[in-house]
Amino acid sequence: MRDKLAATAAFVGTAVLGGVAAAAPVTATTLDAGIALTSGHNVGAYAVYAAPIDANKIAPNLLYSPNPSVTDGIDADCYTSRGYPVNGHDNRWYHTMYLYYNHNGVKLQKYTWTYAPYVDNSAVANEHLIPDCQY
Repeated sequence: MRDKLAATAAFVGTAVLGGVAAAAPVTATTLDAGIALTSGHNVGAYAVYAAPIDANKIAPNLLYSPNPSVTDGIDADCYTSRGYPVNGHDNRWYHTMYLYYNHNGVKLQKYTWTYAPYVDNSAVANEHLIPDCQY
């Protein structure tokens, strides 16, 4: 019985330590997407939401992939409905804090605006999972 308890304790200890010690390095397959690109579009990162032109891009485009382990993503703290509507879609833009370039394993902290319909068809904004920026 004592050996069985010792083996169980060793297993539990290994599992607990393994969960902490086994943290994977940041790679393309382990980056958090936050809000993953799911709409089928690549997404630009812009300085302003009122004029989405190349001159206002402040980071490389995020790339969509149908493979969820390599599609890029963002973290956003709020959205606005005061932005420029692109190609007949709504005018919602995410205020973005992190850009996850999962396709090449890069995480970039940069405050930008990303076009919500091209990120996730505005799903996070529609569900009010993040607040309206009020600006």
